[in-house]
Amino acid sequence: MNKIIGIVAVLAFILGVVGFSTGSKTVYQTIKNEPVGAIPGPDIYQSMFFHSGFSQGGTRYATSSTATAYTLTNTEMTNRNNDVSYIDWTVNVNTTLTTQATSSMSWLGKVAGDEKSFWFRNASTTAAASATFAAGTGVDLQKNEDSADLAILGLDLAKLTFIRKADTDVLLVLEEFIEAD
Repeated sequence: MNKIIGIVAVLAFILGVVGFSTGSKTVYQTIKNEPVGAIPGPDIYQSMFFHSGFSQGGTRYATSSTATAYTLTNTEMTNRNNDVSYIDWTVNVNTTLTTQATSSMSWLGKVAGDEKSFWFRNASTTAAASATFAAGTGVDLQKNEDSADLAILGLDLAKLTFIRKADTDVLLVLEEFIEAD
């Protein structure tokens, strides 16, 4: 009886191997090169959806000036991690701040539609000491039509949004917020 069971087992094994080897087919599989799991790096090419909220931040750049005119540089807009998001500027006299030329904006992407925003606060406690924005080379300055000018008075805030245009120039959208308390 054991010999019969052994013979049946050997035959089943042989038939199984022969059956699988003669009936095999070539299978082609398409592999998509998409990230899975955690964020794969600093560049993301898919839309992201945050279901439990999102917190955005960076670092604060703080300075003061007594100059009546100043041209912004990469120093004010970036740090070693390229993550400045808040500029706290104590303006001691009326100052015109001219944006840097678009060719010098290393902190802004090069593709049309690339965008970076900064919060700018005139930290002067004197409302009369204003920071007035002016457009540098290649910058197209836009403001809210309700705003009378481009001056940010003491303790007021502005959101500066830089958007790369198709021709490598940049739109600068200035939204002004005045102190409410």
